[in-house]
Amino acid sequence: MGTAAAAGCRCPSGGRLPALPSQPCPGEAATIDATPPDLASMGPACDGAACILQRLPAPDETYRRLDAAACQCAAASNATTANMIELERHWARVVIECDSRYVQRNVCLQRDLLALQAASLRNKAAGQALTAFYTLAGLEARRHYLELAIEETAASLARAERLDELDLDQGIDRSELETRLAAMRDQLLQAEFARLQLNGQLQKLVGCEISESDFFWPEWDWSSSAREVDVAAEVADGLAHRYDLRALQLTLCQLEKTTLRVARGVLAVVDGSLGSVEPTDGWIHRLRCIRCADAETPVRCEQLAAIFADAERSATAEIKNAAYEIVLQQHRLAAARDNVALRRTRLAELEARRDVDRVTVFALSRSRGQLYEAEGQLIEQRIALELAQVKLKQAQGLLALECGFVPLLCCEGSCCGACMRTCR
Repeated sequence: MGTAAAAGCRCPSGGRLPALPSQPCPGEAATIDATPPDLASMGPACDGAACILQRLPAPDETYRRLDAAACQCAAASNATTANMIELERHWARVVIECDSRYVQRNVCLQRDLLALQAASLRNKAAGQALTAFYTLAGLEARRHYLELAIEETAASLARAERLDELDLDQGIDRSELETRLAAMRDQLLQAEFARLQLNGQLQKLVGCEISESDFFWPEWDWSSSAREVDVAAEVADGLAHRYDLRALQLTLCQLEKTTLRVARGVLAVVDGSLGSVEPTDGWIHRLRCIRCADAETPVRCEQLAAIFADAERSATAEIKNAAYEIVLQQHRLAAARDNVALRRTRLAELEARRDVDRVTVFALSRSRGQLYEAEGQLIEQRIALELAQVKLKQAQGLLALECGFVPLLCCEGSCCGACMRTCR
């Protein structure tokens, strides 16, 4: 032991680098047979019998009722990382009560920043849950009209096949009906998978056990009243509540030599290269750089001020885009509603002329199919409007606030730090 200490620490592996895994470029030159694949082999092997495919999980007659407000606030409450931050804030409180005034000032600022970060994460979780909620509501509603369209098209195809068997030419394109029916059945299959995914997302976000047999039924008011969107007011409201802006402003207002460590951490979140340069630890380095903090403070002030201005511009653009998207969706919803009214009028006209003008059953079927498609598009536009409103509230930072999550800060409201005296 003593001999090894006298000789100094030796690292046997330090003299050579390990061999890193390597492979030559794969692939070799060859003449390619461009024969297309055998399409018949792509389906399941059935041995001449009817193929029985495994079905996707589907709900039974019992659903779990869920409304938008409960969905929003359950997700905000059950945000895992936000709840872990609450424990971090508790530990910060312990440190504040027990340590020196120098440490207290640092930790008080850090505790406020943690509160803002937790609220931001709850706001994000609420937005994700509402997005899944309304998307699921729209999917369940559209499935109804899609199933009606499939039933109508299948009936038309069956009629066309019977007429062909009787050698009666009605000018019906069976291939078009078959293609349309196949496309709609594929849409229905995709909708069943999307329903399974959305239920899983909601279960995780609102704090339920993950289960492919327990499905939510979204309940909400489908009626929509167009409201005028005051973009300037929405921007002002959003800038006042945005958690990222409040965190940057808080750091900017409270920055002193004693809180430089926190400022470096905030800058590092924006970009890993920022806040990375700091004096070296050790008493010799501290003595040699005893006035470094005086020189560092204005540098951090300039960085924080520039980042705050840039973040404010980005937030303004995000909120404006979300507000104008609501206006766009109001127009699209109105157009979709007009199209449904037109399709209903056309169908009623055909039904009224059926006996007089000998309107064929295929013309009526085609008109009903167009109505079902228009009704599905109306559902889609109504959901898009609600999603745009969720997007605006999330951009403003209001979703967590609506659920009662209001960050309680001890440093906000005072803005007399070094940056306020030195920043231009």
